[in-house]
Order: sequence, then structure tokens, then C-alpha cells
Amino acid sequence: MRDIAIGLHYVHHEYEPMVLHCDIKASNVMLDSSFRGRLGDFGLACIVDVNRNSATGIGGTRGYMALEYALSGKATRQTDIFALGVLILEVVTGQRALIHRASDDDDVHITDRVWRLHREGRLTECVDPVVLAAFSEDDEQLALDVCDDLRRLLLLGLACSNPNPLDRPNMPEVVRIIAKSAPPPEVPLMKPRFVWPPPEGEDSDGDDSAGPSRMSNLDGSAASTSELQWHTQISLETTTAQASGGHASFQLEHSVYVSAPGGLASEIILSGM
Repeated sequence: MRDIAIGLHYVHHEYEPMVLHCDIKASNVMLDSSFRGRLGDFGLACIVDVNRNSATGIGGTRGYMALEYALSGKATRQTDIFALGVLILEVVTGQRALIHRASDDDDVHITDRVWRLHREGRLTECVDPVVLAAFSEDDEQLALDVCDDLRRLLLLGLACSNPNPLDRPNMPEVVRIIAKSAPPPEVPLMKPRFVWPPPEGEDSDGDDSAGPSRMSNLDGSAASTSELQWHTQISLETTTAQASGGHASFQLEHSVYVSAPGGLASEIILSGM
């Protein structure tokens, strides 16, 4: 994961102008001859002007798209970091982003399951048994070190996939955590509620990219803005809307669909309404 994080850090903070990948997922990661991870397939990526920090348009894959990306149509560094968090959880747990055969009805998305076990104090039970079996039982210290590293990655994956973009770490922090030069992130036991729109004055997305909008369906094929119909599986449970500022607060637990013919979200179907 370190090589993938370093690559994403480069296009986010070192390369000029900034590049947003917009489709980080397991199938877009390649291994070189030394089995080092390489982030590939920049087909949906976009270059962002130096005086801006977001791009308009929807593109990506179900399970890896941040909620604010699906609702606002803005790709940002934070939306890439959300997808990276999902990827980290997939690698450590051996599970797919969308769990089609969940033992618990609430575990529809991988973050649902990992956050539930984190809340129950059973975070390490998320680890793929194949990963643990790769290390000798005779070396107890090695096994303890590996478990500590995997727990660090699970916490990082949860932090990166936090429902609220302002609470996610940035790429410099992610790289430091993976390199063990910074402590693991502090992750709440309960999955945070998604607040939309962001509180006034705290929107870090900035202006839209001045370039043309990029639109694609969630299977990766191109589509025009006027013809686009996209569906992204997300987890929302309606709770009481906040009285101030008109912000709606959602608990991310149950899977529903957001349907947006014609581009932006025109209909939101929420469980519990």
C-alpha cells in the first residue's frame, strides 16, 4: 500500500498541475516485477487548474465513490482518499467493497462491517485469514508485529473512508502513517453521520475545474451529461435533520440507491423515510 499511497501523494501534491485519479480500485492496481504496487488506468483522471482544487463530473465505480462525490458531482483530493480507504480495507480483509452475501444485513459495504467490528472491539477479526496464515506460528513476535501493522492499516482505511470529507486525512498524513512515522489515526467507535451539505464556511472543495465536465457511468464507459443515468450504492439511514443551517444528517448503515437522471441528484431514496 505504501507505493500506491506515494503515487497518489505525487499526483495530488507534487505534480503540477494537480491530477485527480477518480477511479481508484483494486482492478486498477498493478504489480511490477518486484511485486510493488502501481496505480494505473488514469482513463477517468482529470487535471485541475492551479487556482482550483476540484473538477465537475461523475465518474468512478460503485463501492468506491464518496457520498459527497455522488451528490455534488465534484471530484476532489478527498474523494480520491475515500476510494483509497476502501482499497486499503479490501486488501487487509480480503473482502470486496460491496458485500453481496453479508452475514449481517447491515454489512452491505465493507466499511459497514469493519466499523461494526471496530465498535465491538473485534477489529482484528476483519483480517483476511490468508494473510495471517502466511506468517509462521513459530515466530510469535513476528505475528504480533504483523497484527499491529494490519490493525494500523484497518484504522487508516476507516479514517480515509470517513463519510465526511473534512474528517479524512490528507495524503501526506496517509504516507506518514503507512511508513510508521506517525501514529495510527484516532477513529471513533461509531461510524460518523454524513452531513450534507457541509457546514457553511467549511467546504474545502473550492471552485469547479474550468475544464470540460467529465461524465461516465459507474461501469466505466463514457456517457454524455444529458444522457447520463447513474446509480451508486451507498449507505444511508435517515435521522432527524439538524435544526440549524438546514443540514441533513444521515447515519450510514443501510444500503439504498441514489438515482440521478440527467447529471446531478434529482431523487434521493433513503431507508427509514
